[in-house]
Amino acid sequence: MYNKLWQNHDLESADLTSGKTPFIVFPNVISESTCASLSEKIFKNFKTVPGPGIKNKIGTSLGSHIYDKSKYFMNSQKSNTFIKNIFSDGHSPLKSMRQIISQIFHKQISTAFENKMSYSDCVIRIHDEGDSVHLHRDNCNFEMPDYIVSKYKNQLSAILYLQSPEYGGELSIYDKQWNRYDEPSRQPDFGYSFDLVDDVSHTSISPTTGSLVLLNPNFYHMVESVHGNIPRVSIGFFFAESSKYELSCWT
Repeated sequence: MYNKLWQNHDLESADLTSGKTPFIVFPNVISESTCASLSEKIFKNFKTVPGPGIKNKIGTSLGSHIYDKSKYFMNSQKSNTFIKNIFSDGHSPLKSMRQIISQIFHKQISTAFENKMSYSDCVIRIHDEGDSVHLHRDNCNFEMPDYIVSKYKNQLSAILYLQSPEYGGELSIYDKQWNRYDEPSRQPDFGYSFDLVDDVSHTSISPTTGSLVLLNPNFYHMVESVHGNIPRVSIGFFFAESSKYELSCWT
């Protein structure tokens, strides 16, 4: 299904891994009607919890459990069951995302495990009027050394937009990668000072319904403020090379 459409992205995926390019966008991965149906299911079932940088999310993440592995894996089991139940009677956006990633990287992809315990499959994020995400980057190799996924190579991020807001909510990606010398600019609550990206060029990606973004999350990025009565809805996860032939994903 995806062969013809994405066969030319082999080189770009290598550039994404190496950091030569910060992101790739795949439009129309899921139809607008399917996205509308999925979003409706989410809002009928949604039970959100706050997380680092965001007020409303469905699912759990390492960022909320850096020093408490047992609680993370307990919450991962619960959130995976909850999310699978939302999509149990219809199209699974997670399956579509994995199919495409497997196709372009020529590797099998599945949720990471550690000591027979499953990591979180994904996180659904809901940004309402006025919501934004501060400048940040994502790097479990540096932040979460106690987790096995921190040992995997070439961490990337996948984001699928299920619903576009009326306006705003762009993903702005700066042409600057994080390094350890940036740590004095870390903010107490979340993210980094904007001083790090003064005079740095950036690209803003509109949260277009049905589009998939693959991002090298070591580049500084942020979500611009959402405006209007329609929330921005996305589903995302991280993934990395767990072996020569396999990718593992988690949140």
